[in-house]
Amino acid sequence: MSSSPVSKVEFLDKTTCSVSVVICAYSMSRLEMLLAAVDAATVQANGPGDEVVVVIDHNESMLAHVRAHVPTEVRVVPNTAEQGLSGARNCGISAGNGHLVAFLDDDAILRTGGIDAIRATMSADPTIAAVGGAVHARYEGSKARWFPEEYGWVVGCDYRGLPPDGEQIRNPIGACMAVRRTALESIGGFSSELGRVGTLPVGCEETLMGIKIRQRDRTAKILRVCDFAVDHFVPADRQQFRYFRRRCFYEGRSKRILTQAVGSADGLSNERAYVVGVLSSGIFTAAKDSIRGDRFAPARAAALIFGFLATLLGFLSARTVFGGEHLVDDCDDINADELVSVVVATVGRDSLARTLDALLGQSHHNLQILVVDNKPDTDRVDQVLSAMDDERCVILRQPVKGASAARNLGLHHANGRIVAFTDDDAEPDPLWIEKILDVFVLDASHEVAAVTGRVVGIGIDTAEQRWFEEVGIFDKGDTTTLWAMETPKIASIGLGQRGTSPLFPYTAGELGSGNNMAFRTESIRRLGGFDEALGPGTPTLGGEDLDLFRRVVLAGATLVYAPEATVGHHHRASVAELRDQMYGYGTGMSAVLVKIISGGDRTALGLLKVVPRGVRMLLVPDTARFGDRSTTMPGDLKRVELAGYLAGPYLYASSKLRLRRRRAQADQLSR
Repeated sequence: MSSSPVSKVEFLDKTTCSVSVVICAYSMSRLEMLLAAVDAATVQANGPGDEVVVVIDHNESMLAHVRAHVPTEVRVVPNTAEQGLSGARNCGISAGNGHLVAFLDDDAILRTGGIDAIRATMSADPTIAAVGGAVHARYEGSKARWFPEEYGWVVGCDYRGLPPDGEQIRNPIGACMAVRRTALESIGGFSSELGRVGTLPVGCEETLMGIKIRQRDRTAKILRVCDFAVDHFVPADRQQFRYFRRRCFYEGRSKRILTQAVGSADGLSNERAYVVGVLSSGIFTAAKDSIRGDRFAPARAAALIFGFLATLLGFLSARTVFGGEHLVDDCDDINADELVSVVVATVGRDSLARTLDALLGQSHHNLQILVVDNKPDTDRVDQVLSAMDDERCVILRQPVKGASAARNLGLHHANGRIVAFTDDDAEPDPLWIEKILDVFVLDASHEVAAVTGRVVGIGIDTAEQRWFEEVGIFDKGDTTTLWAMETPKIASIGLGQRGTSPLFPYTAGELGSGNNMAFRTESIRRLGGFDEALGPGTPTLGGEDLDLFRRVVLAGATLVYAPEATVGHHHRASVAELRDQMYGYGTGMSAVLVKIISGGDRTALGLLKVVPRGVRMLLVPDTARFGDRSTTMPGDLKRVELAGYLAGPYLYASSKLRLRRRRAQADQLSR
């Protein structure tokens, strides 16, 4: 939503002041708590014009389920903005009409009298732009004894050091806050640069909101109102030290983005006092408690110090974390029954139906299947899938041509912590997802960001299909291989051996294929997804998968080639189709290498050192590049691929120029 001029003082009559209660949700795992939160809010939203709005964040199956299970007066809408809490809240603002907008978390139960409290407070004083309520922790089990009260914000609850009831605060806690609609509209809503996306524990969007409101109107006040209160559920996994460390780190990162947006004077005004006063006194208190015999006091003191250092580290490293480093350092364990999102980019081939049949027949049933129609101006995809009736399958439309753009749209909508990709001419084995998950489940050291698998031919009926299979472009063999810049810890459990190749990691062709690959969703998002200047549908015709594999390992993560995770592929059946495919492999690989060199960094220097060896492998028949290929493959097919290598640099430059123009046009339209 766009910002508007600073509004005039708004006087509200308590008897006619309306409240929109907005509750955002994204996961079916919290459905029971969401329904309880909606019930509690609905009971109290009984004034003239009051309403409850539930926003479902990019989860179509959940959207339908919630609509069927909440009272009819509750409005349930999808998040049509960018995925994440900020985008969802902005959709909630737009969907409602209340003078005041109250925001509650989907696991926070509103206490009796909450809405009346905000209505009375904000109608009594027109300078009160927002209020922050009391957020009482409701722990699953008992509270961890090592957890310091000063860090209640880590689990989204009240903490030691908050001002008392009725005092001004810089910003409210997001689980329980209310803001004048006019104030929200004056700043353009919540910033999508901040705020939680799925399970990634970033924040500070409420802080930025509060600062921006007062920067636009220095008379505006934000008060703490404890009669406006919720009971906020804190699950057991958020009381673990791993989550504590992760949340502190991302709070620091968010603070860095915040200070870049508003300056350090406003962005860190409360933090300086918090560190000097609250944390230091907390350490002193823990020391006294230790002397009195509290055996958990030293752990609380250590947590106070560690939390500060983790936050500081996040602040200092904010510029690099999402540039591709630390891809899996802060990822959680993956479970065998994990929700997995599967993305299939398509232009409506007839074979798409067989692909979907294979996916719906997986032994692992907890799937979100995202079919991305990359030719939405036709109805081919709808025709092919007309007989498909499974709530796990969702069709998305991507008018921007290219497999990378289509896959990125699927990635944007992925709800699973693992996202897998296959093509519309492939048929995954029934155990495909199960075998992919096996690798991630074994990754207790959190090093693996990607898994690829074996691709074998289906119906090898023509000479052309036999040539392609013998070449071995897709099939990387039957040996589990770990690809990493350094020997990963996971090698010690016997999962596989570290891979070696004279051109690793530059060509990355040994690592896998784009029709059989899976990633930790957070990791691939941190890398920025697929390069939309590469891949089928662009001038380069390919290379997008190899580029992403290379970026994964160069970021310090491990890619595992797991041959048990098998996908069948319909190879090209005619010479003309095979010529096009071989040419595309050449242009794509060449484009990837040009991208590396144009980066001008240490990776580019490393590539330049191995260029002579690479040229020899391409041109000399007795080298590994062509020596193990079918002797029956016509020589002109090999020459077609080499021609693709020569054309690649020009095509990559052309594709980059086209991408810049498209993004510039999009920027113009958004202004």
